[in-house]
Amino acid sequence: MQTISVKCKLQVPVELRNEIDRTLTGFADACNQIYETAFRENCWNTTKLHHLVYKPIRETTGLKANHVCQAIRRVIGNAKAVKQVHKFRPTSLNLDVRTFQYIEELQTVGVTLMCGRVKLNRHYYKISDQMKFNENALYFVNFITILIIFVVIHKVGKIYYQISPHRLQ
Repeated sequence: MQTISVKCKLQVPVELRNEIDRTLTGFADACNQIYETAFRENCWNTTKLHHLVYKPIRETTGLKANHVCQAIRRVIGNAKAVKQVHKFRPTSLNLDVRTFQYIEELQTVGVTLMCGRVKLNRHYYKISDQMKFNENALYFVNFITILIIFVVIHKVGKIYYQISPHRLQ
C-alpha cells in the first residue's frame, strides 16, 4: 500500500499560536487519557473504545467532537503499530475532511481548533513547488478518505507549522 503525501509550511499569525498550542496540548492529553482507558479496560476496538471514552474526554479536554474521534483512531493505530506506546506529545494533530479544508483559489487552509475554524495562508516557495502542491492537493481533496496531520516543528528558536495530507488506501 502506498501513501502519497504533500508537505507545506503555513504562515501562522502570532495571535493564533497559543490557540494552536492549546489544541495540540488538548489532543495529546486526550490521546494519553484514551490510551490509559484502553490499556486498563483491554479495549482495542475503535467503536467500543469510542463508547467508553467519548463523553469523558470531551468534558475533560474541551476538544471538538471530531478531534476526539481522531484521537481515538490515533491511539488505536499507534497501539497496533508498536508494542509499547509511549506518552503522546503535543506536536501534531490528526484532521479529516470535517476539520480541514484546502481553498485553492486563496491558497489557504481552514483548520478547526478548539477556538473554532481558522484560515491560514501557505508559505510560498518557488513557483514550481507551488504548482506541484496545487496538483497534489487537488488530488487529495477529491477523496473522502483523507487524513491530514497538522504538525508543529520546533527548530533552534523557530517554529514551523506544516500540513501533511495523506491519502488512505
